[in-house]
Amino acid sequence: MIDQQQALEFKTRLRDRAEQLRDEVQRTRAKSLEENPGRVAERARDIEDDSFAALVVDTNLTEIERDVDELRMIDSALQRISAGTYGHCIDCGRDIPLARLQAEPTAERDVECQELYEKTHASARTPSL
Repeated sequence: MIDQQQALEFKTRLRDRAEQLRDEVQRTRAKSLEENPGRVAERARDIEDDSFAALVVDTNLTEIERDVDELRMIDSALQRISAGTYGHCIDCGRDIPLARLQAEPTAERDVECQELYEKTHASARTPSL
């Protein structure tokens, strides 16, 4: 169980990370506007350059999506801090070890429940053969 001082430290850490992510999203978005396929294609000389232009834009969008997903997880963690449920597994209610929270401040589950969740909720993004 985390105390009020630890909760405040996590809250500060989470808010700092959220600010960092928002800045990254803004920079990547600005970069995407400069690197849109049309502008890159204007400078492209062949089909390979055209493909590269599309790849650059897709990469930027993926970066933004990843950052936005992390922002959502941070928002959820901040809500749990405010509700007084931060540090408790959302599935079983047990305390999440402090070491896990320090390594992953947005953790919603203890390790056991997280492993079970990952096995039963395979993401479409998870590569498979």
